[in-house]
Amino acid sequence: MNYLIEFLPLFFKGVVMTIQIFLAATFFSYIVGTLCGVFICNHLKLPLISSIIEMITFILRAVPFYVQLLIVYFVLPDLIGYNFNPFVASILALGMCSSGYIAQITRGGINSLHLSQWEAAYVLGLNKIQSFIYIIFPQTFKNVLPMVNNECDSILKSTAVTSSIGLLELTRVGMNIISREMQPIPIYLGVAFFYICLSFLLNLSTRYLERRFSYAKT
Repeated sequence: MNYLIEFLPLFFKGVVMTIQIFLAATFFSYIVGTLCGVFICNHLKLPLISSIIEMITFILRAVPFYVQLLIVYFVLPDLIGYNFNPFVASILALGMCSSGYIAQITRGGINSLHLSQWEAAYVLGLNKIQSFIYIIFPQTFKNVLPMVNNECDSILKSTAVTSSIGLLELTRVGMNIISREMQPIPIYLGVAFFYICLSFLLNLSTRYLERRFSYAKT
């Protein structure tokens, strides 16, 4: 416990960095993944474009996040002639990896809605885009929220992998302290405790959103 109290400011710096990576990567993955999911769902598929998107999202899911992180940090700079710092590389790699899963979650959520929802929207005089924005997407968002929460939880845990490229997030802070103090048990338990707290807050927020967007049952 003394080690945790002594190095609490360092832990908080690691927590702040972890939260920053998590929020940025989650925003990136949700926007990109949702757009991809929309264009590969059954009702909104586009010739050729949807096939290309499906191939890209498959690759993003097939390649482990750690490998994608190494590609973004070490390989991509050689291809484009620009070096990413560890923070930016972590956000890009984590956001791209997660967007493949968000795309499938979105696709499944849209496809799960009965065709009558689209037909009812058309009867009301809405076109396909208006039908999606006002009728389909709100229902999809509510239905897939638990699965999105699971993916966000996965993003949070995956931030620990970014320590491999030297990013000073929570896990890397713990590793640095251990290399100095040689006390792995209390330090790693402390790191685990902070991850549990972050995961608890994330799940609490999602539960609130589920209640907020739930429809009253009759």
